[in-house]
Amino acid sequence: MRRLIIYSFLIFSIYSCTETLLPKQHAYPRLDFPKHDYKLWQSEGVPYSFEKPVYSIMEIDTAGSNWYNLTYLPFDATMHLSYKTFKNSLELDTLIHDSRNLVYKHTVKASDIIDAEITDSNGRSGMYFLIDGETATPYNFYLTDNKSKFFRGALYFNSYTTIDSVGPVIEFIKQDINHMIRSFKFE
Repeated sequence: MRRLIIYSFLIFSIYSCTETLLPKQHAYPRLDFPKHDYKLWQSEGVPYSFEKPVYSIMEIDTAGSNWYNLTYLPFDATMHLSYKTFKNSLELDTLIHDSRNLVYKHTVKASDIIDAEITDSNGRSGMYFLIDGETATPYNFYLTDNKSKFFRGALYFNSYTTIDSVGPVIEFIKQDINHMIRSFKFE
């Protein structure tokens, strides 16, 4: 009787597993993007203003005077914003050179760096940098009034990411950054 139960169990276990086992597919969480909506951000004593996304918050960065962090709450990303003044064209050249160096340090992991000039009729100018690949910062820019004010922004994700998982988020945030650049004013 005991043998009959053992044989029955073995036969049942062999024939009961007819489904083919497959490895789990790799997936990414679904993201529901908020509507692009902006609100003017300005603070007393801060020499600049711009329209920021309503789903982000501004926090003071103690690393420098008039430095802030624009945190994108839904995406766990932060745009680090720094502000400096300069007295002459040599100091401006140094700030521009330093900004470019910070961007091009990512060439180790970047597959491409696209840069373009920013100019407007108010005398502002600057550059933005789109950095493709597995880099820490996919978007950087700087703006200057070409007289005495220099503003820089760098987008970082607060945790390790892969480019294919955050690609749609980067595209979404790029629209916000472009809006911020268009609405930016030195006071």
